[in-house]
Amino acid sequence: MATQNVSKKYELTDEIKKVFDSETRQPKHFYRIKALRDFSDVKAGSLGGFIENENNLSHDGNCWVYDNAVVSYGAIVSENAKIRNEAVIAGGAKVYGNAIVSDKAKVYGCDTYVYGNAMVCDNASVSGTMWVRDKGVIYGKCVVNGNAKVYGNAKICGQVYDNAVVYGNAFICIDAKIYDNAKVLNSAHIGGFVYGNAKVSGSAYIYEGAHIFDNARVYGKAVVYKDVKIYGNAALKEKKTFRNDACSNDAISEKVA
Repeated sequence: MATQNVSKKYELTDEIKKVFDSETRQPKHFYRIKALRDFSDVKAGSLGGFIENENNLSHDGNCWVYDNAVVSYGAIVSENAKIRNEAVIAGGAKVYGNAIVSDKAKVYGCDTYVYGNAMVCDNASVSGTMWVRDKGVIYGKCVVNGNAKVYGNAKICGQVYDNAVVYGNAFICIDAKIYDNAKVLNSAHIGGFVYGNAKVSGSAYIYEGAHIFDNARVYGKAVVYKDVKIYGNAALKEKKTFRNDACSNDAISEKVA
């Protein structure tokens, strides 16, 4: 459909995917793309995924939309980003750098940015005022939204939202939730819930069902067992295992295993 130009790397084909807008209930047409020249792992003549128009996918760099992936509704894919499988990028989201979005992942929202070497895959959903960058990996059935930020080498399987921040080599398990103004960093492993203004760092290990909240701090090599609550102004920093609730530093010495 598009007039071939040496500066362009793809054109829109006549193959159309019709999707009905959930709000207007009017049909939207997305067009499968076809490569006009070789670049990266794409060969001239290769078919790609679907875009709404050429504003969705830059002609510069090695960025590409593969398979049956869709980029639409003002979303932009640029630089060397790759959108694969049945992933959907929409609602003004920006994916760039060397980022990869694959499987059935969804990235949307005009303030959502996925870049660097970040990966969003499986059934993950990323939206809101959101930054995913560096080597962050988001996968499983996780949800990341609100004003949350994920970066570094963090791996997210659970839920991160509101103003929460996760970075470093942190690992967020599938049933975990990080929200409010909570921060998780370094090599912390979270299986439970971190919220309020709580902060978990170092090599701390938080088991499933545990709650870290208020202004609590858990760091070093501390281990917090299942269903334990750490809250108030408690600060756990020793290489110890906590099997009981703690709400202040005065109580901590009596609460450790």
